[in-house]
Amino acid sequence: MKYNAKQLNDGTWAVFEGKQYWPHTISETKEAAHLEAIKRSAIWHKKQLDKLSDDFGIVEGGSLSEWIC
Repeated sequence: MKYNAKQLNDGTWAVFEGKQYWPHTISETKEAAHLEAIKRSAIWHKKQLDKLSDDFGIVEGGSLSEWIC
């Protein structure tokens, strides 16, 4: 996963990329931060897929997204 939920020193949780986190993702529970990390990771992966799709083009009548599904 691109992003992870990690606990801060004060006991709250946030979404991290490496050693940095977004302050607006701070939550009280691990579960809430983990869900936010999943959402952000999915968005990042979708953007990467869109970039690759431009290079892939249409092969045998289908886009890269269709090939993956």
